[in-house]
Amino acid sequence: MAQEDQDQQPPIDDEELASETAESQIDAALRQENAELKARLIRWQADFQNLQRTAAREILDARQNANADFAKSLLTVLDHFDMALSVDPAKVDAKSVLDGVKITYDELRKVLANRGIESFDPTNQPFDPHQHEAVLHEPSDQHDPMTVTQTFQPGYKIADRILRHAKVKVSK
Repeated sequence: MAQEDQDQQPPIDDEELASETAESQIDAALRQENAELKARLIRWQADFQNLQRTAAREILDARQNANADFAKSLLTVLDHFDMALSVDPAKVDAKSVLDGVKITYDELRKVLANRGIESFDPTNQPFDPHQHEAVLHEPSDQHDPMTVTQTFQPGYKIADRILRHAKVKVSK
């Protein structure tokens, strides 16, 4: 019976054997390439995660350094306040106190200017809701409609970015 099974199967020719060998070699090459690509992908993912962590750490460090630099520049202003508060009120006159406040104010303005922070007063300019906050509207014969007639509180900006809108009165 074993002889009959062998007789019923067609004989394998050299061409078919070569074809199967070539297919198995291609299959092995594809599997190896697949494994190499998977390994490269895993390395790239790890590199990307490391890059993300490094970038996040550098951003945090930059923020902390910027905050520290800004705080350090404000220490002179704080020193002026400390000196003013340590003065015996019975021994100083109002003009001296006012002069001290003026020095402290000028120092603070200088620190802000060095950081690119500027105030702006939009009086007599057209109202701009991106820069101004209208707290009052009033009819006016002297100004065109939607013109800032009075500034209650100046606005502040750093470069083109508004830090605080100016609080204004606007003509109707």
